[in-house]
Amino acid sequence: MDIAAIQEEIDGISILLYQNREQEGIDEVSRFFGKMKELTEELLQKNLADHVYIGAMYKIYQELLLSYENRDMLGMADCLQEYALIITDIAGI
Repeated sequence: MDIAAIQEEIDGISILLYQNREQEGIDEVSRFFGKMKELTEELLQKNLADHVYIGAMYKIYQELLLSYENRDMLGMADCLQEYALIITDIAGI
């Protein structure tokens, strides 16, 4: 897993959302959901995430889904940035 590349991807999606480029941002978030799930599962399988991180990732995923359903651009961007901070912390970067 290339955390730096994931961080860069999250930053790119967040920029779209912060710029209120609604459809592009929503399309990218939709695509990222699958990657987010795979990455989280990989971290869990490698036992890199303790219970605090697991709870935080689950909460962020729920908040991201709610923001996505409500088309809340800033909410989605903030959730993605929180997720990036967690995976960076887990990876020790």
